Amino acid sequence: MRVVVFGASGVQGSAQVSALIRAGHHPVAVSRYPKPLTTDGQSIETASAEFSDVPALEKALCGAEVIFLNLPSTSFQKAEPVIAAAKAIGEAAMRTPSVRFCVFNTSMPVPEETKHIEAQDHRREMRRLLRDTGLQVISIQPVCYLDNFFEGWALPPIVEQNVLRYCHKPSLEASWICHDDLAQLMVAALNRPDLAGRNIPVGGPETVRLEQVTEKLARAWDRPLKCDNETVDDFCDRMGEAMRKRASLDVDRVIDQMRRAYTWYNDSPEDPFKIDMAPVLKELPVQLTTIEEWGRSVKHKLPVAV
Repeated sequence: MRVVVFGASGVQGSAQVSALIRAGHHPVAVSRYPKPLTTDGQSIETASAEFSDVPALEKALCGAEVIFLNLPSTSFQKAEPVIAAAKAIGEAAMRTPSVRFCVFNTSMPVPEETKHIEAQDHRREMRRLLRDTGLQVISIQPVCYLDNFFEGWALPPIVEQNVLRYCHKPSLEASWICHDDLAQLMVAALNRPDLAGRNIPVGGPETVRLEQVTEKLARAWDRPLKCDNETVDDFCDRMGEAMRKRASLDVDRVIDQMRRAYTWYNDSPEDPFKIDMAPVLKELPVQLTTIEEWGRSVKHKLPVAV
């Protein structure tokens, strides 16, 4: 199946390209500035497209049956162009007869009703605009990513202090998922066009507290990790200090939104990070990766402390 992957140069999109190849499909990796790609020795078809360039979008979609859509975060950049991109892609898809449906990766939990968290509201609006074009859309909505531990704000304490620091209160249970499993679920959705119109929260196979994540990764990485349940205030102060070095950001607005989001994650009675995957796996049957399995698979990526 020919599947066009928007956002293929990002970590989530690249995992989807690899998963498509392993499943025997033909991905087309779309990005603003595509570079030659290979996966398991196989060359990947690429396409160049700006989200605002309608002819380029239509060219990229030519012959495609399904779209995998990953859109940039609006937490750290202007929302209007990204929201407009969703509409443009939907309209281009509707002018491409071969396209049957779209699998939209929201990259975060998106509650049905607003929690006054802009990034979530933007994703909900993107989803609405896609569907308003007439495009059939399956919305896949992952919770917190295990891969976040390799981001610049989480990795240094692990490498330098053997501390797993994350903004989760001690009692918060979360169904951590890795990028590869999200990709697997999206590939499984290729066989379920009947799920169009559905909004599907997804997580990993284990729902655990941060202390338990720390224990599992300590075993996988053979490191004496300690758990640090960072408070929302401390997290926001630390992130704000780092962001103030980037003059292009409205730091106060970004930090206010981060505070809203992480407070909701930690304190909401809806338990947004807690996902029962049993019914999901009946519809999208894949073998999910445990935390320890993921940890062992990425152990080689851990930098050596200096």
